[in-house]
Amino acid sequence: MIELEAKAGQAIKSFLAEKGAQRPLRIHLQFTGCCDPSLGLSVDNIRESDLIQEVDGLTFVISPEVHQLVGDVTISYNDEIGRKGFILTSDKPVSE
Repeated sequence: MIELEAKAGQAIKSFLAEKGAQRPLRIHLQFTGCCDPSLGLSVDNIRESDLIQEVDGLTFVISPEVHQLVGDVTISYNDEIGRKGFILTSDKPVSE
């Protein structure tokens, strides 16, 4: 369901430690208003209907509806100058 690249896992753990956050990470659809939807990652609580997966000591949650729409998700991390952040890609195109 969720594939986590090693570099991304370390970056997430560092971010959570820096913020003192210990809740699960939610994969969700986000809308910016001007563009197609994209996948987002945020700290959130587990909801009753969520699909839950533990990867490398991290807990990820995704709603069944979002998972059905996007399929499996890969999380990677970009650490280039001026382009730092998480990249979420899915099996199925999100923008169609």
